[in-house]
This record gives sequence, structure tokens and C-alpha cells, in this order.
Amino acid sequence: MKPFSLLFVDDEEEFIATIEEFFDNLGYTVHTARNGQEGLLRAKEHQPQVVFLDISMPHMDGTETLRLIREIDDRIRVIVVSGYASAPLARDLLQQGAYDFFQKPVDLLQLHEAIERIRTMQDLS
Repeated sequence: MKPFSLLFVDDEEEFIATIEEFFDNLGYTVHTARNGQEGLLRAKEHQPQVVFLDISMPHMDGTETLRLIREIDDRIRVIVVSGYASAPLARDLLQQGAYDFFQKPVDLLQLHEAIERIRTMQDLS
């Protein structure tokens, strides 16, 4: 069985380092990208089951990145993690295909629970 793979796309170095260590220690295959363009390359290369995506990034924002990830493979579950959250933005991103939305600072255990829900649903299908 293919290892459960995660991709974190965020331009905050400290956040990425914390996330990478936390989920790596839990046994996930973790990939990272510092912007949307790099995130698209990693998504094509690694075909993760879940992508965690920031909204405010240089070169390509998260909204455009979400749209393009959905074009690559609409089975990838995209969870938006952003410090610039609002109810209308969250609603809009969910309508565009995001699986879930979390506001920074985020509880890593909540992110883990979201991953486990996705994993369970995929195991059942």
C-alpha cells in the first residue's frame, strides 16, 4: 500500500519546519513547497493524498493554486490553512473544492484529525 503522503504549501519557513517535523514523526510522507508554483510541481511529482495550502503567498496565491491542483487531480484533498481568514473567503474556497479550512495559528492535532478523517474515508471507498 502506498504511504499516506502530505504536501504543505506555505511561505512561512518556521510554520513549514514545525509541520514537517510533527507529521514526519507521526509516520507520514511529508513534502513541502514555499509557494504555489512549487506546490504544483510537488503535487504532480508526488501525488499526495492531502495538500495543506496557504492563501497569501508570493508568485501565485492559494486560490489560484487550489484551482490548478484540482485540475491536476480532483481526488487530492486540499485543506486551506491561512492567517487571513474570513467567513466569505472560507465559503468561497470550499465552493471551489477545498476540503476544509483552518485559521492560523492552527492546532496541529486538529490538522491530524482532519487527515485521519480523510484516510478513513479513503480506506472505506
